[in-house]
Amino acid sequence: MHLGKFFTRVGIALVTTLATSIPLRAQQLGPEVVLKAVYMGLRQVDTTRSNPKVRWNVPNGASSPCGRISGSLYCPRNNTVYITQQHIRMAYQYGDAALAYILAHEYAHAAQTIGGFRPRNITQIELQADCLAGFYMGAMPNVTFDRQDIQQIAEIAYQVGDYEVNNRQHHGTPEQRSQAVLLGFQSSQQNGIAACRVR
Repeated sequence: MHLGKFFTRVGIALVTTLATSIPLRAQQLGPEVVLKAVYMGLRQVDTTRSNPKVRWNVPNGASSPCGRISGSLYCPRNNTVYITQQHIRMAYQYGDAALAYILAHEYAHAAQTIGGFRPRNITQIELQADCLAGFYMGAMPNVTFDRQDIQQIAEIAYQVGDYEVNNRQHHGTPEQRSQAVLLGFQSSQQNGIAACRVR
């Protein structure tokens, strides 16, 4: 997939701006290393101190206090993020940074819930979680994302978007999802987390 197909001018400018001072590297890390490093970084930048537990490599169909797991999710009943085997495989079609995005997005749901700023509308909830994920990843002191990583993150965010705008479970269009996570990255370097506020 080529980013040119879906990035708006803002997205292209944002990636260019973010990438100017970041070197390009091609090292791919395994899921356990990525999840541990990103989780540690998320805990350092999360001001809500939500500190959810993380279970990874969870098979679809496994049970949780929030019901059967059919994809990665945050369960508020036991303050746990579940990362599924299916989503780990999907992430690595793009690269290790895509897995960092999945964890950061679900962690953002924990922050929304614990921090008490979760919007009422499902689309706004998901887009805010994307923005927060971008902010958190960009602000982590122990992990640096290069141009290739940011491209992977934008691509997977685009892929998980949908055009079912009349569906109550609509999570945002592909363009909205990729723009939200890129806005979060930009905000981590410039305006701060307030850019992710839902008006």
